[in-house]
Amino acid sequence: MLAVLALGACAPPTPSSTFDCPALPGASPDRCASLVKMRLPAALPEAQGNAHGDDLAAAQLGKTLFFDARLSSNQQVRCATCHKPENAFHDAKASSTGLVQVERNSPSLFGAAWHRWQTWDGKADSLWSQPLLAFENPREMGFSRLELAHRVFGTWRSDYEAIFGALPPLDDATRFPARGKPGDPAFDGLSEADQRAVNEIAANVGKSLEAYLRRLAHGPGRFDRFLDGDAAALTADEKAGLDVYFRAGCDACHLGPTLSDDAFHVLALPPASGRPVERARADALELLSRSPFTAAGAFHDGPKGAAPPAPTAADEGAYLTPTLRNVSRTAPYGHNGTLGTLEAAVVFHFESASTDPRLTKASLSPSELASLVSFLKALDVDDPPLPWNGWPDR
Repeated sequence: MLAVLALGACAPPTPSSTFDCPALPGASPDRCASLVKMRLPAALPEAQGNAHGDDLAAAQLGKTLFFDARLSSNQQVRCATCHKPENAFHDAKASSTGLVQVERNSPSLFGAAWHRWQTWDGKADSLWSQPLLAFENPREMGFSRLELAHRVFGTWRSDYEAIFGALPPLDDATRFPARGKPGDPAFDGLSEADQRAVNEIAANVGKSLEAYLRRLAHGPGRFDRFLDGDAAALTADEKAGLDVYFRAGCDACHLGPTLSDDAFHVLALPPASGRPVERARADALELLSRSPFTAAGAFHDGPKGAAPPAPTAADEGAYLTPTLRNVSRTAPYGHNGTLGTLEAAVVFHFESASTDPRLTKASLSPSELASLVSFLKALDVDDPPLPWNGWPDR
């Protein structure tokens, strides 16, 4: 498990009859079947809980919101602060900086719509709910949902109402104070109906952002063309690395079209200097159980999902398996960015003190390591098209 963002499961595509394992002569039918399932599907999965996920107007509003620093307490931090278009929508830092430095590095947002879970510990179970965590995190953007509602009302009212319907009378300052979120007297003092109205605005902001982020879905890359039967799409060294990938057990966690099992594992990656050991997935499940913005909540469009499970001992210190697509472009690696190179990340996985049974130990020769890294670098994919993958003036 290397380091980018992993967030969701997609149904595997129908196996292609033209693919006959050209890189792996004599490979077993099971291995060939695993390879075919790695092909990126032609279409995105449906937006989960977001009826506006493929709405162009919502995507246009979402892009505007993504690049607007007025959604932070100091009006200097925007989503693009940690997810920069010029860096494949991450920031290339070991740990990102919003209002202050945070504990983890930012994953790339290219292809985020393919993934089931968002963030390193999966504290968001949909793509639309993840931005709401960043807005109210005091270390990231330090905003509140009442401020968010007032900003939408004052700046983007007509755009919002054309998509989601009429806003409540937020110009009534007595009824809707300027700032507040759950736990603040200003928000907790609202009527139940007004709390729900503010929460609905926040959810719809998230759904606009998801509509934009779905436009950042990357296309297939050289590996996918190889899987379609183009044997020349990979070099001989990259094909050798693909063989090492299977022999070393990388496919135990990095499988399917996202090259992720969409599960959480304890890697035993040491914390960054001066940082405590985190509970990771265990904390995230507790946060999900308190959030109104989940698949089981009132703002999830369509059939409701299951309520978040209670954390278990296996969740303590567990992090999400990230995708390997675009892995060469998303250094540094690990949830805390302490693995600076792709080679270091690969070696760590084979030497980790983790007791996770899926994390296999392997001793690779220098040539095998080099071939495996060459294959991982061949997993780059095609960028989404402009104007979606650039700054607003592009």
